[in-house]
Amino acid sequence: MDDEALARLLQEEELRAAQALQQQMQLQGGVGPGTDGTGTFQARLRSMMETALRCEDPALQERARAVMPLARLRAAAAEAAELSSRLGGDVSGAPAAEDVLAQQLLGWFKSDFFSWVDTLPCPRCGSGGTRADGSLAQPLPEDLAHGAQRVELHRCGQPGCGGAVRFPRYNNPGKLLEPGCRRGRCGEWANAFLLCCRAAGLTARYVSDWSDHVWTEYYSHRQRRWIHLDSCEAAYDKPLLYEAGWGKPHSYVVAAGAWGAADVTARYTAKWRREVRARRTLVPERWLARQLGDMTAGRRAGWPGPKRLVWLGRDAEERVELLRQRLGLPASRPQQAQQQALPGRQTGSLEWRQQRGETGASASTSAAPAPAREPTSYRLAADVPGSQLPPVFGLAGRLAGGACAAAGHNGAVEVVEKLFDGRASTKWLDFGGGGVGGSSWVEYRIPLDRPAVVVTGYELVPANDCPERDPAAWRLEGVVQADFDAGRPEQWRVLDSRVGVRFPGRHMPMAFHVAQGAAPPCRRLRLHIDATAEPPAANSVQLSCLNLYGQDLAAAAEGPLERLRAAGAGGASGVEPAAAALAVRLLENVCREPQEVKFRKIRCAKLGAILSCTPLADVLLRHCRFRPLLQPAEPAAGVAAQPRQQPPGPPPPAGEDVFLVLAADPSGQDLARAAEALAVLRSLAQQQ
Repeated sequence: MDDEALARLLQEEELRAAQALQQQMQLQGGVGPGTDGTGTFQARLRSMMETALRCEDPALQERARAVMPLARLRAAAAEAAELSSRLGGDVSGAPAAEDVLAQQLLGWFKSDFFSWVDTLPCPRCGSGGTRADGSLAQPLPEDLAHGAQRVELHRCGQPGCGGAVRFPRYNNPGKLLEPGCRRGRCGEWANAFLLCCRAAGLTARYVSDWSDHVWTEYYSHRQRRWIHLDSCEAAYDKPLLYEAGWGKPHSYVVAAGAWGAADVTARYTAKWRREVRARRTLVPERWLARQLGDMTAGRRAGWPGPKRLVWLGRDAEERVELLRQRLGLPASRPQQAQQQALPGRQTGSLEWRQQRGETGASASTSAAPAPAREPTSYRLAADVPGSQLPPVFGLAGRLAGGACAAAGHNGAVEVVEKLFDGRASTKWLDFGGGGVGGSSWVEYRIPLDRPAVVVTGYELVPANDCPERDPAAWRLEGVVQADFDAGRPEQWRVLDSRVGVRFPGRHMPMAFHVAQGAAPPCRRLRLHIDATAEPPAANSVQLSCLNLYGQDLAAAAEGPLERLRAAGAGGASGVEPAAAALAVRLLENVCREPQEVKFRKIRCAKLGAILSCTPLADVLLRHCRFRPLLQPAEPAAGVAAQPRQQPPGPPPPAGEDVFLVLAADPSGQDLARAAEALAVLRSLAQQQ
């Protein structure tokens, strides 16, 4: 029996079962068909289709492309899709550029373009403490012209202010592209994101859950299936997020787009027979199937024969897949693992999420390890100094040009590549690594077109919040080049291990050293995290940065201090006295007050004289191990930010600056090395 015949038989069985259930509920006096009314249901279906079709407007799509970094996103997607050929024969086929683009688009939209509205700044006093108290304002003609039938009124809570701000709930995706309007809640997010997906060329459609949420799906031509995208949560291919993570009780989930409409409820539940089928009492099942079929036929009227046949084939594949999911059968095509730790809702204030009952159950409440899950695919680390990071990252000996993967990560924002972007303000998070017995791993892999690396040390930078999620026990492992060449790419060797680690504070890096000779040239490196700081309280593991440092083989025979002595003081090829004096003051401060953060974290722009002198730069960065890190750069209170000359390479992200940071070192080598360098510098100063 072919898939299409199986689909017809299974569909008839499901319809008969649903009708019998509805008849039984009517006889028992329960809620039956027509309580909400087919008219109301039909109106909602039509509204969904109208929302989706607005995003088919070529002029709106052109406006969307004008504000999207499509060239950058497509280039990154194409590069990532070609990555597997550079990594080795043990790496499976590369993802399609289309699938990588969808993930790139999701991350950009969440991180850089749209914002969530909990409160709005008060126009009178400037505070951000306005609150929606349920009152509404009269829509203005401009509001109505852009689909804002509802205008919330947010009132200021500051004593004596009395200010209020209007929040029109725009339904027009074109309006949501405008500066000042790129904000909202799930409705605005889904509308604007669908337009961006269509503008990027993705075959995307609008999805509505009758229990009050909306999101997007796109059709993957490589995988031959529709894939879940939630821009609010930056969630990619996690259809069970709402039921298993948020705790939402699904009844109807419908998708609509330019190609038709479909009931996709079965994709978003693992409880179809146990619970969901019994909730579907608003309309008869045959009526719903006929309505969706009529909507689809209307959209496809006038299509040429070949296009119609292509979509009939896609419809048949989707029907089989959904029916298999209803029956609890395995998917006929590979999909991302569903049985994984899924979080409660992340967007919105805690109070709002609790009111909606969408916070979910913490993964840390179970003492059992997280279920098996699918690791991420390899991704480019985007860590090359000079093109992707400021050049000073290369001066410090930081490994670059590799690919990364992880046991898991969170959506399209808190992803594995954020560990290598040099920024303290971003992070990687894996819900599978939390809880008692939870573990995770992160891999950094050197492409075949680059030489294997000798690791001398590494740094971990904790993330912005929740210290219970910090790694506390781990192993740094490697696959040496000899094993890799001999066909043993999974032969991991322990290079370093730690237990009971506690970080001194948020965004405060810690440095760890690999014993000399413990790390021969490696092709693969992996940080295997065995426990978090407080497993019972941690629902995940997270890190802001993983910085790996390698040996400079060309200069291994002569260290930075020896090269500094050889350079001497003064002369055309020597060390400038002013630069040496600046280095002496810096190291004296560190040695005198080693716990003072302001002496261990210096804005890079203040050290230009040192960094422009190669012998001094080597001492500071490679011997003392001051390391570059991108961190928020807020001007002092009452002092306006001063313009400064930009160093070569890409500028720091808005609101951030490059700092040189001396990481805390549990072995005490940080202070010993600073004292050694200070002694050499003082000796040179006496020779002048």
